[in-house]
Amino acid sequence: MANLKRLTERVKNLEKWTKDNGSGDNAMNMHYLIKSVRQAGDMLQNEQQNFANFKNLVFEWMQDREHGEDWNAYIKEKEDAVQKQQTEEVPLQEEADSSEEVVETSEEEE
Repeated sequence: MANLKRLTERVKNLEKWTKDNGSGDNAMNMHYLIKSVRQAGDMLQNEQQNFANFKNLVFEWMQDREHGEDWNAYIKEKEDAVQKQQTEEVPLQEEADSSEEVVETSEEEE
């Protein structure tokens, strides 16, 4: 019920705006913009469908040629590399200590 009331209010506002401003260039521009947004949405949906189809074809091709194990090994290798990189990060306290040393060194040089 609230949605119907809200929509009715919007239609009244649009009718009032059209009455005040006419249905000239502004209405044509709005129509063009709305049409463009709809076309862009349709194109996006179409591209997403094409991507999904292509992805399915690739995985089907990989299964037919028994490349599934190669793919899994590749993904595992990449995940291990990321985990190894994360464990090699310098803790924040060490970074703070090293920056203090730089400040102290520059003060001593002056």
